[in-house]
Amino acid sequence: MVPLIHQSVKYRSRCYRGPMGKARDTGKVRSENAPGSPRRGPRTDGSASKEQILKAATAQFGEHGYQATTIRKIGEAAGVDAKLVHYYFGTKENLFNAAIVEIFRSRGFLDLLTARTEESDETPGARYLSAVLTTLEDPGIGPAFIGILRGLGAHEESQRIALRFTGEELLGRIAPQLDTDHPERRVALAGSQVIGLILARYILKVPPLAHLTIPEAARTVGPTIDRYLFGDLGWDE
Repeated sequence: MVPLIHQSVKYRSRCYRGPMGKARDTGKVRSENAPGSPRRGPRTDGSASKEQILKAATAQFGEHGYQATTIRKIGEAAGVDAKLVHYYFGTKENLFNAAIVEIFRSRGFLDLLTARTEESDETPGARYLSAVLTTLEDPGIGPAFIGILRGLGAHEESQRIALRFTGEELLGRIAPQLDTDHPERRVALAGSQVIGLILARYILKVPPLAHLTIPEAARTVGPTIDRYLFGDLGWDE
């Protein structure tokens, strides 16, 4: 007897049994591996790009915060199916991390800390802190950043996002650029200073710190960041 179905051929028969129990061919259907079959994965016509999704995600996180934003809402804002968002980024956590990394890199935060210039009166620490505070006060993304920090004590997901960003973007990218001893320790100390200021200024809203202008805060706290990154910390070699 010849088998009805051959996986190696272009088409396979589709059969069903009628009332008398006899098999009858209803036509041909394309095999999944046949040429012309629908492809799995993203479309290639450019109508739904990774950049569009990332831009929509940044806006949604900024408007609604991390916890209230969903993959479905991001897909709707980007004009794509939520499955495509999952295809590119996997989870909401991965997507949020990609959004903040894009902001961090596009605004040149790495260069602000590692590049020395004679054209500015500001120190690297002051320049970096000014850029960070300006970003946090940007209504397009600042609230989402602050929401993550606010959730550090209660949400495991927020902790993972913060640790991942610190490990990959701060320790992973800034530390190797520092021509100093113990670069990872130094970056960790500088980061603790920045996080402490953010908590006091935007979450606890300690009156003196909350009322400082960005230039005032940058000039005051920036030198401490400079010392952590470049100064003599008295560590024994």
